[in-house]
Amino acid sequence: MKKYPGFKQAQPIWPIGIETEKNIHVGFRAVFSVVEKTASVTLHLTGSTIYRVFLNGKFIQHGPARGPHGYFRVDELDLSGRLVAGVNLLAIEAVGYNCNSFAYLNQMSFLQAELTVDGEVAAATGGAGFDTLRLSDRIQKVERYSFQRPYIEAYALTPGWDAWRTAVDFRAESVACAVSEKKKLLSRGVAVSDFQTLETLSVISSGTVSYREKPVDRSVYWWMSDPRYENLGSFLPEQFERDLLQVWQACDCTGGDGGRWEILDLGSNRSGFVRLSIQCVEPVRVIAAFDELLINDDIDLSRNTSLNFVYYELQPGEYALESVEPYTFRYLKILLLDGEAEIKAAGIREYVNPEAEYRLESGDPDLVKLFEAGRQTFRQNAVDIYMDCPGRERAGWLCDSFFTGRAEELLCGSSKIERNFLENYLLPESFGDVPQGMLPMCYPSEHLGGRHIPQWVMWLVLELEEYLERTGDRDMIDRFEPKVAGILGYLEGFENSDGMLEKLPSWNFIEWSKANQLTEDVNYPTNMLYARMLESAARLYGRDELAGKAALIHETVRQQSFNGTFFVDNSVRDENGVLKPSGECTEVCQYYAFFCGTATPDEFSSLWNILLEQFGPNRRAGGEYDFVYPANAFIGYYLRMDLLSRFGEGRRLIDEMKRYFIGMTDRTGTLWERDDERSSCNHGFASFICVLIARHVADAM
Repeated sequence: MKKYPGFKQAQPIWPIGIETEKNIHVGFRAVFSVVEKTASVTLHLTGSTIYRVFLNGKFIQHGPARGPHGYFRVDELDLSGRLVAGVNLLAIEAVGYNCNSFAYLNQMSFLQAELTVDGEVAAATGGAGFDTLRLSDRIQKVERYSFQRPYIEAYALTPGWDAWRTAVDFRAESVACAVSEKKKLLSRGVAVSDFQTLETLSVISSGTVSYREKPVDRSVYWWMSDPRYENLGSFLPEQFERDLLQVWQACDCTGGDGGRWEILDLGSNRSGFVRLSIQCVEPVRVIAAFDELLINDDIDLSRNTSLNFVYYELQPGEYALESVEPYTFRYLKILLLDGEAEIKAAGIREYVNPEAEYRLESGDPDLVKLFEAGRQTFRQNAVDIYMDCPGRERAGWLCDSFFTGRAEELLCGSSKIERNFLENYLLPESFGDVPQGMLPMCYPSEHLGGRHIPQWVMWLVLELEEYLERTGDRDMIDRFEPKVAGILGYLEGFENSDGMLEKLPSWNFIEWSKANQLTEDVNYPTNMLYARMLESAARLYGRDELAGKAALIHETVRQQSFNGTFFVDNSVRDENGVLKPSGECTEVCQYYAFFCGTATPDEFSSLWNILLEQFGPNRRAGGEYDFVYPANAFIGYYLRMDLLSRFGEGRRLIDEMKRYFIGMTDRTGTLWERDDERSSCNHGFASFICVLIARHVADAM
């Protein structure tokens, strides 16, 4: 852990009385002078959720890197070389969400910032130099963007709305602020995106739109009717200032005289901030909708259950607009409602990992294409932590991280993001409602009700062992020992008389397939993983008794689960309490067996050969083993690919990857969460294919 040494004068502040108010934007501005533009000027800052920094009206940075409960990571920005001689304007736009999400922690809003010029403090929050403004342009009470992320961005703007951050002579009364308690500070720890801007490549379709209000239909978004919705702490529909889903559903793009629309193409998936340059002749409403792919040649917001749009109400004038939140999209659909306006430019400011620069050298164009898709997937999902996806959630999930960690070492030549990711899990003493000994399934996130995935902490222990091999960071491993002991103690409480884990609580996750429905009572993939985890813990901490326990679990699984041909997924207790195999078999269960060491190709050669020849991502229906439920991308086919690599099937691996992934890369340029389009099409764990391709590139020749 690299602590930040501390601010000289700055204190954490926020306007008085709204520290816990939802969906608030606050501006902090400092006017300062330098004799020469070569002066040494540094800005140190951190905050509760997100902010963006401007210098003389130009975008500088989005931050901070996310930290765990009770800790905040500090950005250190060298502004030297970006100054003008004379008067300069520094502006910071900070957001306070104060709701539960998977993307950010729900904590009281604050900003702490300090500007130094040639080593002397020129402005400090809680002291002199900064004016504070409550920004009222954002429409506050609106729907969430998704179950996992805070609110849709919605704005009502007039010309000059951004003068507070662009005009030195802007005048407004500074609001009074309260100072909050002292914060525990950490260094950022990871590189900063270079924030390159890209414009859309082409307009691929356009037309007119009719606008007819009708009752809103929330049924297509599962989370709007989920009992947990109220636990999210967001605004309820009766509180909305604008019902933006109703506005979206009122737009009929098959024709009409209510405005016009066009769909633009970036060429491939990109992640970052939506940018629009627009000239409004009349008052106009603008919807900038986006997605990773098109369904029936259009944006379908129900595809990934996220409200993928930014909404603007604009008075006549010229606007350069940019979202404050990062999103993921290939296609951008702009709807102009009510009035006349001209779209002058559209695109994205990328928010990506700048260090993922490794390139594949190969004469095979398909492999180069697949590798680049994996690299793009990584760089968009590993900015400050490992994320599952940079769109729907932006959440730091365990298990996903196991695979992404392998990719970072190759693509970046380091494990900086992984260190931050693991440190976030390490530092808190507890995690709210999550049971003692258990860890959150994703983090930094809020988990009201204590919902967790028991299997994901097992993947964490496996990741710790590989992290040690990658980095030699023994200190991190030693500091994790109490948490690993807590995991072991928690899981031990669910062992039955056979030593098998039984009736694990909460959300049991094996993979996105039938396997997730076969977790009742004793689940064998879980116990295979449990044994593998015990082996890792034994090696990490010199506990031989855990290795012995793992061997017994492997043997018990073989005795109870293997039916002579396949491993059965689970055993269920009958009315007399007797444990009996369910008879249900999934493809992924077989992969768990070999991945975790319950089976080996030598000892189970018949099953191994069946898996090689009859199964895999390109398996067709109608075969001899149709009764074995197929696997999916997350995580079954990635386990398979790892096994093919491990056991000398490089040629087969390359062939399968080409057939399975080329269709994905052609459509989005990134790799998907599942093998269908109705989920994330940019999932961080999938970047592991870069490691496999680099390892077996010679097998393609």
